[in-house]
Amino acid sequence: MRLIAAPITIEDQAWVCARAFVAPGITLGQGAVAGACSVVTKNVPAWTIVCGNPARPLRERRLQGPAAHSDSQEAG
Repeated sequence: MRLIAAPITIEDQAWVCARAFVAPGITLGQGAVAGACSVVTKNVPAWTIVCGNPARPLRERRLQGPAAHSDSQEAG
């Protein structure tokens, strides 16, 4: 079996929590969160929280406070 070596992209304000595995070639969009002990095998859209094995979307991430409506997240 060939070893797959591809870059992992973690965009601005995204988190990878403790003991999470992110597979090669995966992109975590801006503000996305990979929960603790998750196995991320698919790209994660911006502002989405994923968790589990395999990681599945849990909910959309929403910021609160003065920074919530800055240029980092569009009001919708």
